[in-house]
Amino acid sequence: MEIVRFQLGPLRSNCYVVHENKKALIIDPGYENDEVPRYLKKHQLEVDAIYITHGHPDHVGGVKQLKDLYQVKVYAPYKDKIWMGKSTYNQIGYEIPVDIWVKEPDEVFALDKVWTVYETPGHSEGGTVLFGEGQLFSGDTLFYQSIGRTDIPLSSSTVIYQSIKKIYALFDEDVVVHPGHGRSTDIGHEKKFNPFVRA
Repeated sequence: MEIVRFQLGPLRSNCYVVHENKKALIIDPGYENDEVPRYLKKHQLEVDAIYITHGHPDHVGGVKQLKDLYQVKVYAPYKDKIWMGKSTYNQIGYEIPVDIWVKEPDEVFALDKVWTVYETPGHSEGGTVLFGEGQLFSGDTLFYQSIGRTDIPLSSSTVIYQSIKKIYALFDEDVVVHPGHGRSTDIGHEKKFNPFVRA
């Protein structure tokens, strides 16, 4: 299984293409772009699904482009619907085309594998992480030696602290963490060195 990271848009949001046996799972396509479609075409990948970890615009802005291109199902957390539907919180200008609203412990089936949804609010009310095959896609909850912002609407420093403690308890130390911004890390490193939340 290969995991390729694309840093998109002015906020350099991480979009991941996870692929194996010519099938792909796309996570958090935050901005419309040519890079991801070009990569998919080059490697002749069939897109199984798109997963959105949370509803903020820098993680959902490229969803419609990819759904239009590949006619694929889009999964997103129900508790962040306010950011993606008809609401003043939606900064994209149109409703994000979500097919399946998820919550913990729902599952996403892609690449002939099962990926499990865990709710990790704090950065947003509906923030989630997606886990499978020893890989954790943490959205804007947990970063390399940092955590998601809590100075934005509907966020909470107390709640994100609890969510990260939950992540530490749920996953083994060798689980690789792929965040919504910045470099990858692992649970063991964050337990020891994250200055905001340590085990």
